[in-house]
Amino acid sequence: MPEAPEPPSIRNVMSGGTAEYVIQIGQVHGDVTVHVPPPRDPVDRAAHALARAVRAQWSAELRAQDAAAADEPLPVRWHADRPGPRAAAPGQDGSASRLADALLALERRRLVVLGPPGSGKSTLAVLLTLDLTARRARGEPAPVPVPLTLESFDPFREDFHRWVVRRVTEEYPGLPAVEGDPPARRLVREGLLLPVLDGLDELPEHRRADVVRAVDAALGPEHPVVLASRTEAYAAVRASGAEITRAVTLHAQPVDLADATRYLVRSARSPVRDRWAWTVAALAAAPDGPVARTLTSPLMIWLARRAYETPPADPCDLLTRRFPDVADVEHHLLDAVFAATFTERPQSLERLHAPGRWHPDRARHWLTALARHLDRRHTTELAWWRLHRTPMVLALFPLVLLVVGLAVSVPVDAFIAWYGDRRTDPGFDWGSTGLGLESSLTLGLTLCFLMWRSTEFWFRSRMWQPRRRANPFRIGAALRSARRPVAVRRGLAAALVIVVPTAGLGLIAAGANDSRPYVVMVVTGCVLAPLAMAVIAAPADTEDAVTPGELLRGERRAALLSAGVVAPLFGIGQGAFGWFAGGTVADALAWGAVAWVGAAALLVLLSPWSRWLFAKAALATVGRVPWSLMEFLRDAHRGGLLRQSGGVYRFRHLRLQEHLTRARAAVTTSGVPPQRAARRRPHGAAGPAPAARPFPGPPPSLRGTIWAAERQPLAVREHWAVLEDGPAAFHAIGRRRRAIVAHWPAFAFLGGLTLLRGALSGSWAQAVGGGAAWLLLALLVSCLSWLLKPPLRTELHITADHLLFAIGRYNGWHAWHDVDAVEPRPVMRRGRDSKVYGVHVHLRPGAAPSHRALHSGGGWYCVLPLSVVRAVPDDLAAALARFAGPRWRAPPG
Repeated sequence: MPEAPEPPSIRNVMSGGTAEYVIQIGQVHGDVTVHVPPPRDPVDRAAHALARAVRAQWSAELRAQDAAAADEPLPVRWHADRPGPRAAAPGQDGSASRLADALLALERRRLVVLGPPGSGKSTLAVLLTLDLTARRARGEPAPVPVPLTLESFDPFREDFHRWVVRRVTEEYPGLPAVEGDPPARRLVREGLLLPVLDGLDELPEHRRADVVRAVDAALGPEHPVVLASRTEAYAAVRASGAEITRAVTLHAQPVDLADATRYLVRSARSPVRDRWAWTVAALAAAPDGPVARTLTSPLMIWLARRAYETPPADPCDLLTRRFPDVADVEHHLLDAVFAATFTERPQSLERLHAPGRWHPDRARHWLTALARHLDRRHTTELAWWRLHRTPMVLALFPLVLLVVGLAVSVPVDAFIAWYGDRRTDPGFDWGSTGLGLESSLTLGLTLCFLMWRSTEFWFRSRMWQPRRRANPFRIGAALRSARRPVAVRRGLAAALVIVVPTAGLGLIAAGANDSRPYVVMVVTGCVLAPLAMAVIAAPADTEDAVTPGELLRGERRAALLSAGVVAPLFGIGQGAFGWFAGGTVADALAWGAVAWVGAAALLVLLSPWSRWLFAKAALATVGRVPWSLMEFLRDAHRGGLLRQSGGVYRFRHLRLQEHLTRARAAVTTSGVPPQRAARRRPHGAAGPAPAARPFPGPPPSLRGTIWAAERQPLAVREHWAVLEDGPAAFHAIGRRRRAIVAHWPAFAFLGGLTLLRGALSGSWAQAVGGGAAWLLLALLVSCLSWLLKPPLRTELHITADHLLFAIGRYNGWHAWHDVDAVEPRPVMRRGRDSKVYGVHVHLRPGAAPSHRALHSGGGWYCVLPLSVVRAVPDDLAAALARFAGPRWRAPPG
């Protein structure tokens, strides 16, 4: 029988490509060779993860702000002050891709984007961010852009690079670490992180020059930066001598009317597209009219498109209304956008709750209240955890403490009374039991606060500052995340807070007749409770950017889990005393319940979530905000009126916040509308109108009074002696007493703990008296230190060649050629802000430093402490200006 022919051999060959998965069905004969790509560098992996997170965040933000801008942005032309490389002109046509090419081709990758309000600077920065992150995703060697607002940057207290590292770490907490360091630190060090800075013009005028000067001083040849600002704000900064050196400057050009009208027709929805076509035809016929001149700003073009997006809004209304000038058109568009944003929308399948039916007038009223709150605080960041700082909310805080105390103390008192009635045995001592319950509450509160503080030290959390947390139900991942922020200094501080009460309980147990309850308390309160708090408070391990809603949900979950998981551990520890002392379950339950309730109340009150609830309830009661405030803010963000920047909300544009804040300035300034004031004069009266009496300004503030007092010359002050040798020298010697204030935080904690303990137990007289006693004791210590401590001697001698100074037992000498700059800055002691300003000098590299006790960080050394405000006496300022020359940076005002 003939043999069957062998089947032809089949070979699968793949070459010249990369496959993620290869599936072979059948038998494999011979060798299989797999070429695995080399592992990615950890720094490159961190940069890739950050670029992916930034791109996802700002792509979603751009779509939320304007869908049309995300698909086809408005063409905005830009003009560079100096030409870029020939290979890529610096974005003359507004193309983000061409702008990215030009930026990457620069020797120093520094770009300043300038323009009038609403000219599209922020949008250009976002488009540039998306283009650069897309290049990094494709494997191109482009820096990772991270948009940041300059609101939280204080150049006197923090270095610029350290601020960038902190902000990136807070907003993207799950980035992979690089050799134990935060990834942002390595990216900044190697020049792979591009800070895209915005909000310079939103800062107070006296801060702008200092911020720009600090940013420029921190930039090295390898550090890129992009800065966006209003033209007049940056011009004022440059006039004061500060600028981003060796940076290409882009100036926004007005939008051409033809481009604006073409964009409005193209991006309009079909129900109003024909109406927009008729409107733009009429505007083209009158290009010098107020409406046509208004539509040269990208912000006003967006407002016009948004206000007349859906019927019954009619864009022809811009033609039928009579607008005297451009300002009236702008006010009309700013007012009309609220009615277009807050309308009824159908339920989305992706939302768990129905969309809010916010009335446009009430929505505007709420946004106006929030805008005025931001204006009073001189900020543009709407952070939900700072909403309790309004004066009305702070004034109502004692009432809240009273309500919480009643809500806790009444059930506890009823339970204790019931428990006392149940114990009818002859050996029962109610006096010692009541004292034991009081001690249980006090010890539970104290241990709970110490464990909470230990967790704060471990994670290096700022007081009352929320952070994105890991999922505590994934215990393994949460423990791994809790291990990441370990540092020797923070670990020792956290361990010290735990070791001290553990050692104290151990010493007590060694001398006690029965050590079992103390052992239980150490295990539950000093071992299991910190471990549970670490799992609950562990930072998030995700790479996604943080949002306000996620921060709030994380704090709410942490507060509830702490009250339900951590607080019972303290109750178990205290219940052990009742069990071993009384020997009954009722005793254990009584002791444990009191300690659990006190610990739970403390953990909830320490949470930012509880202060948010209180602030929202107080403001909603008086009608300043809606009860569903976070839902309202989310709807305003979806409507384009707000934008997210990390964990805070901001108004889409500063112009919108200013419009809401100053809408009634004419009425609130004089109390009479201008139309009525003009009709006050009797009809037919002859002669000129009487001159209006000037409206008295507001009374001077406390800070202004202190500033004026500190501007007084040193020569006229008591305990100061000033000797001036004409233009040759200036010599000032002073002696002043000092008061110790370092003990105030500890005494304030003890007073607050006593107040809370008395409120929870219902002993209101003991609560108020104990809290006041601690505060009076702290004041007594400060007064005694002021009276008994010898005066601090300060001396400053300035000549044309050098300055010589002495502060107490520390002294120094610096030649002027070793000094870069002289300015008043906060005095830092051991890395902490002393809340006192002083004259500082910045030394050149290689110069001999002063004593380390006078070091305030960043190469700055204090030569003369002054006051709690940044004011300098007039005669000292004149001497510094005369001898230091351009090195002297005078404070504003």
